[in-house]
Amino acid sequence: MSDTPTLEALPSNALTLFRVAGLIRVAVYGVLATVAGFVLSLTKVGWWAWLLPCAVVLVTLTLVAWYPQRAHRRWGWALREHDLLIAHGVLVQQLVSIPAGRIQHVDVHQGPIERALGLARLQVYTASGGGADGEIPGLARETADALREKLVRREADDVV
Repeated sequence: MSDTPTLEALPSNALTLFRVAGLIRVAVYGVLATVAGFVLSLTKVGWWAWLLPCAVVLVTLTLVAWYPQRAHRRWGWALREHDLLIAHGVLVQQLVSIPAGRIQHVDVHQGPIERALGLARLQVYTASGGGADGEIPGLARETADALREKLVRREADDVV
């Protein structure tokens, strides 16, 4: 395999973002499992149906305790001369190279949790038209804005 470039890591508060997102998922799945447990408890299953929400919450809490740290360690990016490299993935690791000449536009998004943590999500679009071709969550807002400017400036330089 070729030499792997040095990747920029996400800031430490991105781990907080991943954990909060995981806890929100636990709440959503817990509510859905509780509704399903209630419906099942009205059938012949009886009180055993209440084991479903308990199991769902237990499994998702276990995943929240395990997954965010690993995801945070795996996220990385590098702006190289001719492309943007993005690495991520815990179980399935991906290394995505987006050629600078194919970038159509770059967006920076901030949801309420990201805004509270001073973070932003950078999305890179190419001419493929199928949504964002590259995404880096949990960047410091200043880093996301600077990276967007560099990518847009490169795009403009390539056109001229």
